[in-house]
Amino acid sequence: MHAGNGPRHQVKIETAFEISSEPITFAQWKALTGNAVAGQDSDQPLNRLTPLMIEAGLIGTNDNLRPPSEAEWALADAQSVIKRGAVEIEVLSDRPPRSSYWSAPCDGRPWLPPLRAGGVSDHTAHVTRIWRNEKTVRGATPRGVSRQKMGFRLVRGAQYDDDLKMPIAPQKSGLIMREAIIALLIGIIPSFTWAYFNASREYIASSWLNIAFGGIFFSLMTALIWRPNTPSFHVEDGKMRQR
Repeated sequence: MHAGNGPRHQVKIETAFEISSEPITFAQWKALTGNAVAGQDSDQPLNRLTPLMIEAGLIGTNDNLRPPSEAEWALADAQSVIKRGAVEIEVLSDRPPRSSYWSAPCDGRPWLPPLRAGGVSDHTAHVTRIWRNEKTVRGATPRGVSRQKMGFRLVRGAQYDDDLKMPIAPQKSGLIMREAIIALLIGIIPSFTWAYFNASREYIASSWLNIAFGGIFFSLMTALIWRPNTPSFHVEDGKMRQR
């Protein structure tokens, strides 16, 4: 499995877990939590809870029940052990990262953001899988919003003892240096070379700043079509190694 936000990385699940084959129903929720939703006790998929309500309702249940992580859901789907059911959106435990998956767990557990002072997080959404015919795409939904035909599965028995994680994010100074070198090589130097052979010395002396900015602008525009590939990571000897 590879995450969508990057860097691309492998996730390796080595622990056994159980996942509900179809989305949880009203009756199953009542049996698990002791609470009926809107007075219903049917075999229809439960589609009236927000991610926050799901999380709160499962507190204190046996077997540490929770919605699956992205990795758990993807593995179950790849092994054809889950069915779509009568839902269009499935809530997962993971929070969508702000920018990247640096420092994210790679052993299958959900990606949860660090808590700030006071025990709160500024991540206000959950990752979802959105069904399109028999395939799914990745999405997100706010923690406090309920959507039509949005359901969830539950996982139990998942015990993660390893601490397999992505490396921490590299220093931004490296990215700045890379962009400076690219700007110099494919923007600034070619601009002055063109001016040297096609313009007067007086023009170069009076407009050198415009020539330099023109080269920088050109190099920035090339980012739309080319930049060095970001590294990808795979699991090797219990650690994340860069390819």
